[in-house]
Amino acid sequence: MHGAMCGQERVLTVLSHGEPDAIPTFEWDIDPGLIATMTGGGSYEDFVDACDLDAVMCSPNYRETHLGDSLVRDEWGVTRRRGHEDYPMAVDELAPIKSWADLEQWNPPDPCAPARFDTLKRRIARFKGHRSIFIRARDVFSNPRDLMGYQQFLVACIEQPDLVDALIEKCVNQSIQVVQIAADLGAEVAFSGDDIADNRGSLVSPRLWERLFLPHFRRWVAAIHGCGLYYWKHTDGNIMKLIDGLVDAGIDGIDPIDPLGNMDLALIKQRYGARVAIKGNVDCANLLVSGTEAAVEAAVKACIRTAGPGGGYACSSSNSIHSGVRPDLYRAMLRAIRIYGVYPLDLNRLE
Repeated sequence: MHGAMCGQERVLTVLSHGEPDAIPTFEWDIDPGLIATMTGGGSYEDFVDACDLDAVMCSPNYRETHLGDSLVRDEWGVTRRRGHEDYPMAVDELAPIKSWADLEQWNPPDPCAPARFDTLKRRIARFKGHRSIFIRARDVFSNPRDLMGYQQFLVACIEQPDLVDALIEKCVNQSIQVVQIAADLGAEVAFSGDDIADNRGSLVSPRLWERLFLPHFRRWVAAIHGCGLYYWKHTDGNIMKLIDGLVDAGIDGIDPIDPLGNMDLALIKQRYGARVAIKGNVDCANLLVSGTEAAVEAAVKACIRTAGPGGGYACSSSNSIHSGVRPDLYRAMLRAIRIYGVYPLDLNRLE
């Protein structure tokens, strides 16, 4: 372990808007192929130890049925196509919910099913008390999108908002149950990766977001806090027209302040740093793929210089450690965070 605090203490201090002994680092998603490369065939758990990450991500265990031709069907009833990346994409034309009749016959996976939390239990046994334990669950956007198919979902938001509202309610109810069980088992932070924006702006109008999605999002955040967990929200893209509503809903952390979406880390720190923890945002689309170690170090220093003063900051990639990230550049990022992220920050070294 680096420093006087353990990773758990570091992350929880940041979520309380304090200064830990050093800036924590963790990622919401890491490519399995890169894990294997960097650990010589080891597991995610081995990777966390090897890289001394401050938090551990745990998802519920959902079964998949293999259909052939790179297709799988998950327990939600969504058919997905596996590609190069670990995350399989939903096949819109095979979406299971197209009508009220479909919704009435559909139920989400049982949160209490056997083996649902095997991964969480294993990682709690290995890391609890040393690294912060995160439970990943979707919030208000991604599950309904995949269940209806992207295009039909967006059309239905306008033409059948009552159907979309009822579907969101079912999905959020399941996510709340997942978080409640995870809290009882020992999780400390809930994390959701629903993307609600692209580089141009929000995927639905701010007005539609506030009317259709935000009430469910507030209920989701309140339920997380109700079972004693913090909540860290992830979304790609430019969320400037939505972020006030997210912060007002009570999120405890925001990730990753996407530079490709023209999100300004300094502005977010200035405007929201007293209310939410901030995580990000070393460019993983270009810099961690084809940059130099010196350029990565410079980017880390710039992020720490901008968002580190006063605490409440975790330094990480600008999205995830995907398959295109070069191991040497990721190691350079970690090394720079360890060197320059020690409190009290040495602002002269960060120039």
